[in-house]
Amino acid sequence: MHQGSSLLLALGLSAAILSGCSASEKQSIETERLQPRQVSALGRIEPLDGILKVSLPNSLSNDSIRQVLVEEGQVVEQGQALAILETQPVLKANLTKAEAEVTAAQRGLDAQISVIERYRAERRQAQAEARRGKELYQDGATSLQRYEALQADSDAALAQLNEAIANEVTLKAEVGVKQAQVKQARADLDQSTVKAPSKGTILEILARPGNRVGEDGLLLLGDTTKMGVVAEVYQSDLPEIRPGQTATITANGFPDRSQKAKVTEIAQQISSQSVATGEAGDKVDQRVVKVKLALPKESLAIASRINNLQVNVLFDPLTDEQRRIRPQQP
Repeated sequence: MHQGSSLLLALGLSAAILSGCSASEKQSIETERLQPRQVSALGRIEPLDGILKVSLPNSLSNDSIRQVLVEEGQVVEQGQALAILETQPVLKANLTKAEAEVTAAQRGLDAQISVIERYRAERRQAQAEARRGKELYQDGATSLQRYEALQADSDAALAQLNEAIANEVTLKAEVGVKQAQVKQARADLDQSTVKAPSKGTILEILARPGNRVGEDGLLLLGDTTKMGVVAEVYQSDLPEIRPGQTATITANGFPDRSQKAKVTEIAQQISSQSVATGEAGDKVDQRVVKVKLALPKESLAIASRINNLQVNVLFDPLTDEQRRIRPQQP
C-alpha cells in the first residue's frame, strides 16, 4: 500500500512538471507571436534626389580630358565649367577659320551689292537714252540705226543687271552657309567645355587629365543638401514598410553611433540587390525594393562627407495607425 502511494505521488509530480513545461513553452510561443516584427536592410548614404553622372556629348564621346576645373567636395552652380577637353584648341581653330570665311563671303557680297547699284544706274541711263533715241527717231531727228543701237545698249544693261542680281542671290546663300558653319563651330567649341547640368556637389571625379571619358562618365554630381539613406528592402519584407516609418541607422566601424531616419519614398519597381555584406554565404541575387529615408537636418553636414557609406537599417515596428495604411505594391 505504501509502495502504491509512492508510485501515484511520483506520477502526479511528473504530470505536474510536464504540464508546467507545456504551459511555459506555449506562453513563450504566444509571446513571440505578439512581439512586433522588425525589418532590417542594408543601404547607402547618398543624395535623395539621386546621383547624376556627368558625361560627354555623343559627338565628343571619344575625347580625352585636357583640364579638370573642379575638386571633389566642391559646390558648383548650374552651367559652371567642370572640365576642358583635349579637342578644344582644334575646335577654336575651326571657329576662327569659319568666322574668317564668313567675313570673306560677306565682303564679296558687299562688293556685289555695290556692283549692282552701279549697274542699276547704268541701266537707268541706257533706258533714258533709248527713250530719247526713240523720240528723235519718231520726229525724224535721228536714224533708225542710231535708235536701234541705243535700244541694244539698254537691253545689254538690263541683262548685265539681272546677272549681277543672280550672283547676289548666290553670294547671299554662300554667306548663309558660312554663318551656319560658324554657328556649328561655336556649338562644338562650347561642348568642349563640360558644364554642370545643375547645382550640386562634386562627389567623385572619374576621369583625370589625359584620360578618355568612358561609360562611367566624367564625374558624379549630387545635391548634398538633401542627403539620406537608400535602403534595399527584400521584396518579402515590403508589407512591413510604410511612409513615415522610422528606422535606426548604424554603420560597421562606428559601434557607438546611431541615427534615426524616416521613410519618405518607396520605389514603385523591383530591382536587383546592389548592396551586400561581403560575408561568406551572403545572398546577392535577391529582389529588393529601394526605400528612401530622410535624415534629420543636424546630420546632413556629416552625411554629405560620407556619401556612399554602407549602413545597416533597422526599421521600427509599424504603429497601429501606420499598419492601417495599405502597403505600396510595385
